[in-house]
Amino acid sequence: MGNLSEICPKIVLMRYIPTIVVLFLFAGCRPVGNKPGKPLNAELLPAGARPSGIRIADLNYWTEQGQFFVTGVCVNESGTWEQIWLNVALADGKGGALKIGGAGSAIIPAFSAAVPPMGRTSFFAGWPLSAISGVPEACTVREEGSLKAAPGAILLTENVGGVRMMVPEAPGKPTSVEAAWQISAVLNNPLPQPANHPKLELLLYGTDKKLWFSTLLDPDDPKYKSLIVSSKSGPMAGGEKRELGISVYYEQLPAALREKKIGRVELLAFDGR
Repeated sequence: MGNLSEICPKIVLMRYIPTIVVLFLFAGCRPVGNKPGKPLNAELLPAGARPSGIRIADLNYWTEQGQFFVTGVCVNESGTWEQIWLNVALADGKGGALKIGGAGSAIIPAFSAAVPPMGRTSFFAGWPLSAISGVPEACTVREEGSLKAAPGAILLTENVGGVRMMVPEAPGKPTSVEAAWQISAVLNNPLPQPANHPKLELLLYGTDKKLWFSTLLDPDDPKYKSLIVSSKSGPMAGGEKRELGISVYYEQLPAALREKKIGRVELLAFDGR
């Protein structure tokens, strides 16, 4: 364990990531131009997209502070590279279907635009309860459709580890509390093909082993420069490895993580298209 005062200056704060993700997704829940009978955000699904064999894993959903959230992992079992869109449907405690923004379900994209066979990508979405026609008690997520993508670089994350960072519970008190996690990893592009735009997905699991948060990180986007540090930026050559450092602070994470604490961290990586 480390004390916050001893954190390496290369490790950066990630306290604003949840706000960025949630605001982006809430902005997409407006039913503007939505046709009757169509899912919310049906326009996100491109022509020609068809179900291809995507399995949903680690699904979790909950309500807090007047908002409904859902997150999970997509596993590509199709045998081909795919870009994935999902369908989210909600129900009340009696099994009655609920509307989201006036529609019977909602379309959301997975983070990666090209998932290799047996590869994984995650998703995270949220809507204010005011956009839902009742109190959601159940949520189903299925593949709405996928488009075949050209094969590309396969990025791996290795040696992913986390150290709890502790601070005094109060000035003058001998007890300490867990305030953050310091995460380190190695990003590896093991094949000869270069990766032009490496991106990361951060997945946070609680001590209850449930996935409570996932988000997309773009190391080359200026607005993420204060959220993630890498030993090198820009495209990755074939065979190149990079060291990564991220700090995750509890103050803006879901309530369950603040209460139960982080039990496990995963990093997924892909080459942005």
